[in-house]
Amino acid sequence: MLNQKINWKILALLLLFNQNIFAQLTIDEIINKHLKIIGTLDDKRKITSFEIGGTFTQNKFQLPIKMWGIVPNHLRMNMVFNGIDFIKVSNGTIDWELNPMKDTLTIKDGKADGASDFCSRWTGGLNEYKDGIITGKLLGLENVEDVEAYKLKMQKGDKSRIYYIDRLSYLLLRVDDEDKEVEKTTFYSDYRNVDGYLLAHRMEGFEFGKLAIIMEFETIKVNTKVDQKLFKVPERE
Repeated sequence: MLNQKINWKILALLLLFNQNIFAQLTIDEIINKHLKIIGTLDDKRKITSFEIGGTFTQNKFQLPIKMWGIVPNHLRMNMVFNGIDFIKVSNGTIDWELNPMKDTLTIKDGKADGASDFCSRWTGGLNEYKDGIITGKLLGLENVEDVEAYKLKMQKGDKSRIYYIDRLSYLLLRVDDEDKEVEKTTFYSDYRNVDGYLLAHRMEGFEFGKLAIIMEFETIKVNTKVDQKLFKVPERE
């Protein structure tokens, strides 16, 4: 009986010790562990370009997609519907969309963070903290889908996001956008190894608590040569 009491005391002390270790981690240590796990801690290992193939699901419609990107501000997405390619592009200066069904080409001034928003959202964007582009603070621990996670608040200009990083694996689980107009939440899952990078192959986007889109990636190539011509506005006859 005495041994059992001692064992329980030892177990309690060990649990308390482990909790103190986790509590003592700083935001810098947490982010560095996260970047090391996904493979982008070393500046030489940053993702500079990508090519993605997969599906895009919205309102129960699932469409094949192909994406090309040059970090931070070039992104092209081709969605196929009834064998026709619908194209949406952001090149850091302008955005343009091609709708073959309506035979329309729409051109408008590009959002400053149009393509970079996807790039940072897909990779997590926490390299920007290491580079001093965004600031942040540790808010503590919180459960995300029954998984204990570090809760971080990151700030870039007047925009802020809440990041949830798995306390054990250091993988990104969820990001909340603190937007006054639209309540957005993105969940990350299905992490797979791609040339030494651990990347999410599934993203679920919620708006006002309701599922809005699902992006599932079947193939991902990183740091591959991407033709700049993909982002140029096509000439119309």
